[in-house]
Amino acid sequence: MRKWVQKGWLWMICCCMVGQGRAQTRSTPTYGREFTLTTDNDAYLLQKKDAYYTNGFSFNLRTAKEIKGKRVISSYELGQKIYTPLIRKTTGPKDIDRPYCGYLYLQFMQTRFPANDAVLQYQATLAQVGQASLGEDIQNSYHKMLGYARFTGWQYQVQNALGIDAGIKYAQTLLQDSSLFKFVPVIEASLGMNYTYAGIGTYFCLGAFEKNQQSALWNTRLQKKAVKTDRKFELFAYWYPQVLFQGYNVTVQGGLISKGQGAVLADPEPVMFLQHIGLCFANGRFTTNLALVIQSKETTTQIDSHQYGSVQLSYRFH
Repeated sequence: MRKWVQKGWLWMICCCMVGQGRAQTRSTPTYGREFTLTTDNDAYLLQKKDAYYTNGFSFNLRTAKEIKGKRVISSYELGQKIYTPLIRKTTGPKDIDRPYCGYLYLQFMQTRFPANDAVLQYQATLAQVGQASLGEDIQNSYHKMLGYARFTGWQYQVQNALGIDAGIKYAQTLLQDSSLFKFVPVIEASLGMNYTYAGIGTYFCLGAFEKNQQSALWNTRLQKKAVKTDRKFELFAYWYPQVLFQGYNVTVQGGLISKGQGAVLADPEPVMFLQHIGLCFANGRFTTNLALVIQSKETTTQIDSHQYGSVQLSYRFH
């Protein structure tokens, strides 16, 4: 009941602020660069759980430029994700329902804007799994610093493998009601040595928001020249349910070319269901995006589903 009350307050706050967010069409300061820090952790939900996708962080630099008179946003991201099983005190392979894995990656992405409030993103990712990803070292370091118990089964982790992927995402507003509510269907796919999947979902947004081309929903509040906007700021809640069809997942199956020896691996669930429930605020130089992520079992051997919190902070500059 408490969770529903908390969610209700978030929706009420968002609705009350919509009126203040409305404004005459106006010019806004232009910022051509943006730095973003994103951190994910199941500990943010204060449920005393530490398993599955247990920690992640990334640093992202975006830049805007004009190519043949059209705006293009380029993104450069460095990040790491850490995955562990449900049982912390691993005594053997039988205790591992989801493989131990560190995932260190470097990603380049471009965002373009076709007509009719659409967003097109494509990306290339180079990633390292295994001991070379530093997942074990980093988790043990911050667990020691915070006084948390260590996971004892890292000797069974996914073995070293380097891979590259290519991905694409397309979204377009299908219905918008007076800039208060909109829903935006999204399709995406990835093909490569780390992740092969296809996904479909829809963003349901309520509150004060800009068009997709200028919205914090897509990290697209960057410009090379002055533009007209409809609001002084953005403040909206969103719900993003998604269905993901998994073909290959390096963090549970190991390297595509070589599995190595000694790792406890698993098969991915062919179909996953995910939900992102969040609140986003953006004004001037800053964006704050808070989200709850709920996902079904990622592997066929996984005991429980999973949920975690995500915090994204962005700063824009010239």
